[in-house]
Amino acid sequence: MKAQYENQAMSSFMLYIDHEITARGQAYTNFSSFLNETNQTVNGVFNYSAPYRQMVSDVSISGANVMTGLYLDGDALNVGTSGLNSINYTKGMAHFTSQITGQNRISGDYSIKDYSVFLTNNSEADILFETKYNMRPKINETPKPLPPDVRTYPSIFVKPNSSRNVPYAYGGIDNTILDVRCVVLADSSYSLDAVCSIMRDTNKTTVPFIHDNLPFNSLGGYTGVAYNYTGIATGTGVWIDSVEISQNVGLKEYNELSPDIYSAFADFKIYGVRKPREY
Repeated sequence: MKAQYENQAMSSFMLYIDHEITARGQAYTNFSSFLNETNQTVNGVFNYSAPYRQMVSDVSISGANVMTGLYLDGDALNVGTSGLNSINYTKGMAHFTSQITGQNRISGDYSIKDYSVFLTNNSEADILFETKYNMRPKINETPKPLPPDVRTYPSIFVKPNSSRNVPYAYGGIDNTILDVRCVVLADSSYSLDAVCSIMRDTNKTTVPFIHDNLPFNSLGGYTGVAYNYTGIATGTGVWIDSVEISQNVGLKEYNELSPDIYSAFADFKIYGVRKPREY
């Protein structure tokens, strides 16, 4: 099915929040590590994982190391050479069309986002109670590769709660109101306060639409074309009319199960004036 208004609004909003947190909060850490094989292949593609995810993919983030190539035993390795198919920033791994054998080691320089950001339709109960999370390894720990199916925090889950069209003006013009919730899982009270402050301060700002496809392949990987948020977030977008933050959301049972996770809800009311019956 062709992408509709809500698809564009939600994906553009998620990328906007991700950019604001990473850029305004300088919420990343530059790092170098080996990437180790995960022993999981998909359609003949071999995966080599870093010890952290998500990586910064946006070249407009000042000071961040956006990984565009790797090293094989210290020799530079570019996408499209020596079997390197792509670099997946979301999963923190590299995809190869052939297996790296022998004593050869793959390494890379990259930036780790303080908060991984995901778009989801899961309920708050699923996010908070039904999913097991592992704290992302600290930078000063001995890093180990992350299996592809491991969920780590700090993370932010962006989910639509409700939507409606309200008459706005003559000529079939409506105000499409989206109620969007961000579920925040942090590893400290300080970090929770900081990220909630950034999201609260997006109140009364415009979220530009991204109409172009992101420059990633079917695996979600970088293949040589850089992702520049400020270069493609140029379409007429939606308006954040209000933001309400609820910290330590009163889930006593959840806090007892995961005492090291600090949680919050950020509720956004988003307006988009449009002609919904024209297509």
